[in-house]
Amino acid sequence: MQKLCEQRAFRERDVGIGREVSAIARQARQDAERRGEFADAWIAAMPADLVAETWLESATPVAMVIGVASAPLGFAVDRALRAGALAKLRLQLRAPGLRVRTRIGPPPA
Repeated sequence: MQKLCEQRAFRERDVGIGREVSAIARQARQDAERRGEFADAWIAAMPADLVAETWLESATPVAMVIGVASAPLGFAVDRALRAGALAKLRLQLRAPGLRVRTRIGPPPA
């Protein structure tokens, strides 16, 4: 009976954070690798004046979301993409179906 009581007794939670820390580190490493490749391709494909005014919000193998501060800047990015930058991005990233979307908002802090 005592053994049964010991098994049913309150167990303290495992407060070790090693597993969570390693999961966060792994995710950060994957994001840095993925975003690094997309950011490098963006810098190489776009005109320098637009690169300075834009930022990469998210990237997947099929879509990129680029942040812009204003609608006129978004229009300029769209014109540059239509003028050949999108083809360069697709070629560099080896992603023939890549789509680029702009999102207007404040730049990241």
